[in-house]
Amino acid sequence: MTKYTYILYCVVFCCVTTSCHTGIESTKTIKLSRSERRQIEVSPEEKLMEVLKVPKLGEWEPGKRFLVSDNRASLVFDPNSVNPEEAKLGGKTIEYAGVTMKTTPGGSDEAVIVFRNGSNTLQYSTGKSLEYAGKAISSMDVPMLIDLELVDSVRDLLVGRKVWTRSQLWYDFDGTRIDGRKFVPVEISDVRPGTMVFPLSINITDENGAPAMLYMNVGTAGMESRTFQNIFSLSDPKERYPGIDKEVWSLIQQGKVRLGMTKEECKLSLGNPTDVNSGHDWNSTIDFWQYPNGSYLRFQDGLLVSFRN
Repeated sequence: MTKYTYILYCVVFCCVTTSCHTGIESTKTIKLSRSERRQIEVSPEEKLMEVLKVPKLGEWEPGKRFLVSDNRASLVFDPNSVNPEEAKLGGKTIEYAGVTMKTTPGGSDEAVIVFRNGSNTLQYSTGKSLEYAGKAISSMDVPMLIDLELVDSVRDLLVGRKVWTRSQLWYDFDGTRIDGRKFVPVEISDVRPGTMVFPLSINITDENGAPAMLYMNVGTAGMESRTFQNIFSLSDPKERYPGIDKEVWSLIQQGKVRLGMTKEECKLSLGNPTDVNSGHDWNSTIDFWQYPNGSYLRFQDGLLVSFRN
């Protein structure tokens, strides 16, 4: 190797390794598509619910009412504060009485929320300092308690509104699952306390006058999957899909599919698949979608050719 060849080799090597280590030369500007921008915009449904305020502990006033949603709630309170004769708290209304402090075995102070159950008191240890608990703990954070003031606020906001359902998870007023439809107009007739998992039950009446109920959470993410924006729409979803004919739309509302439906139509009907496999045969594109309940869809050139639903 000549001297000049060696020098040229070293220069090229340095340029390549510098590019690899900095990553600057290969960095590209990432632009969101129009659909991606729409997804991160605040929806009209989210804007409607923004007026609701879930108060933090530091904002609670004595006398604030909570409904105990389950008898197991007695397990979250200090055992010494639970009267064995009144341990079945499910269905009872208790009131916030204030906050006290206790010293842990480690020597730190811990905020304890005190509730009043008639003449008895119940104590809930937060595991947090008073200052932190006052800012961090909301009225939805104490297990198996439903904030009745929040229920009243949601009722005032929603009752009488015409909305369109986005969920087929409908129930009767006893909490038994019934056949539901999505993308149909309903009127919200009442808002009641729900369960320890979903603190709100939204009573609805469909266009035929049939009553039903949907469970709802208040929030935006994480465990709050059944928020208002996830189960209701303030506008008719069909208007966004003018190309879908009436018969196919009726199947979508029932969560059904038929041969010849497009991927978009199937996704509207069944939701997003959990597993997708794509490939080609000698003259067409094949897609295979799978769902957690065992359902599958097989598409050829974008149209449904076989399924198990």
